[in-house]
Amino acid sequence: MTKFGALVLCGAVAVAGCVPQETFVKNNMRYSDFEKDRAMCETTASQQVTVNRSPGAEVAVALLTGVYQAQDANASARQRNYEACMLNKGYQRIELPACKDMQAARKDGIGPLMGHSKVEITQTSCASSDASGRIIFHKNPPSK
Repeated sequence: MTKFGALVLCGAVAVAGCVPQETFVKNNMRYSDFEKDRAMCETTASQQVTVNRSPGAEVAVALLTGVYQAQDANASARQRNYEACMLNKGYQRIELPACKDMQAARKDGIGPLMGHSKVEITQTSCASSDASGRIIFHKNPPSK
């Protein structure tokens, strides 16, 4: 990887923590139930819509960008199946703002280390991620 590529990648990772997080929630959900349902829906969607690495799509991208990447022609269909599964389980899709204080969110929020805790979403809630990229829900205290 070139120095420029590494710089772009580092910048993208830094900015990713600042963007809103789209996720699924439902009333009275426990974090462990959220993770279990999410994993089940991801698995089901992967089984129903397999990966299709179309050589034509890969070549077209390589010709347009100069970079050869494996493209999955079924990725959007698999994503729609995942979303339909979560909706069928009673979840609704929401967008939570990124937590301004990520350290506080990771320390006080509801995430993988507090799996049996109920997640409460309010108007001041925000989202962060742990080191593995798993979502952490946090009730952002109102600003004074």
